[in-house]
Amino acid sequence: WLKSFPDFLSPALAMALAHLPRVPKGHGLRYAHASVKVPHFGLWLNGKWAEAQSGHTGEVLNPATGEKEATFAMGDAADIDEAVKSADQSFRSGEWSELNPRARGRVLNRAAELLRSALPEFVDMETRQTGRCLREYKAQLGRVPEWFEYHASYAAAKGFEGRLPSLTEADHINMVWRVPLGVCGLITPWNHPVLIAAKKISVALAAGNSVVVKPPLEAPVTVLRLGEILSMAGLPPGTLQVVPGAGQTAGDALARHPMVEKLDFTGGTATGLQIQRSMAEAGRVRAYSAELGGNAPILVFSDTRKVQEAVDGVCFAAFVASGQTCVSGKRVLVQDEIFEEFQDALISKVTSLQVGNPLEEATDIGPVVSARQLERIEDQVARAKAGGAKAVTGGQRPSLEGLLGKGHFYEPTV
Repeated sequence: WLKSFPDFLSPALAMALAHLPRVPKGHGLRYAHASVKVPHFGLWLNGKWAEAQSGHTGEVLNPATGEKEATFAMGDAADIDEAVKSADQSFRSGEWSELNPRARGRVLNRAAELLRSALPEFVDMETRQTGRCLREYKAQLGRVPEWFEYHASYAAAKGFEGRLPSLTEADHINMVWRVPLGVCGLITPWNHPVLIAAKKISVALAAGNSVVVKPPLEAPVTVLRLGEILSMAGLPPGTLQVVPGAGQTAGDALARHPMVEKLDFTGGTATGLQIQRSMAEAGRVRAYSAELGGNAPILVFSDTRKVQEAVDGVCFAAFVASGQTCVSGKRVLVQDEIFEEFQDALISKVTSLQVGNPLEEATDIGPVVSARQLERIEDQVARAKAGGAKAVTGGQRPSLEGLLGKGHFYEPTV
């Protein structure tokens, strides 16, 4: 079902890491081998690695194995305050905000090339920190550099000048001058860590803003590395800050901070509403964009070109990223005339999907991101059964030994 995804002729992760710049011990990434400690990442503040003021750290656990993949500095309200104030100083200095849009575009284009060369590392780490299949990430992350290139070219070509209002009187001249907002706060999710962060960061930077990102605790590593790559491309210190931290502390502080002019969030509806409440309680009216969860059905009609083609599309929509996307196809409504044929083909397709190690090319379904997420899925299935539904395939954790006994795996279920 995903066999057509492109593949990269990439070297091994160790070869990719060998070409990356080294950083001093205790600041940033320490490359892990079997006989040494796992890599540690600091906060990305003012163009360099820094530890949290509290000294607190978090762990990135591999959802497939339960093993520790990395540790990271975990910020709180004090670190967010430092990050925002420094980002505001960087913005007011004009080094980035007043730079010609074409010059900003050149920096973003360099960042795209650096990111493209580091994709083997990013693909491997995204798989290890989220559990999503390696070959899915090869396809997804291969397009991420294009977001920086697109917004770089847009800034260079358009200058963000917008449209001019029509002239109504001969003795008046109308002008529109687009200017950056200031400090933008971005809160990003764990299901597409670097993709969604790159979408937000690239356009905010192209417009001349400074940015403070709070990446997800489950998967912060690639977003931290993205900060380092942008710095290598020439982004001035303080223009992009990356502060992992808990939503109740770091996220809430970012939402309430008086120097943040725009907030952007992708995640659950309940959290999105809480962020809005925090912004209102802070007493300032600011721009807020929220991309929240959805549960729209997939509709299959009797005039579909091929039933099997519809089944393949439904399986992709339902099970890509182990079903952990905001547009996942969790419900399917099928026209009566083809219901039985569709159901039989769907069950056959889902039964054939291979659950296993997400680093292996043959795997179709990897683990879900955490024990909490696994428990939520089990609860959803239990409630469905209690309401009269029947699991015609799946509906439980795999019973196989080895890897599947350690990770957060669940059978694809209809």
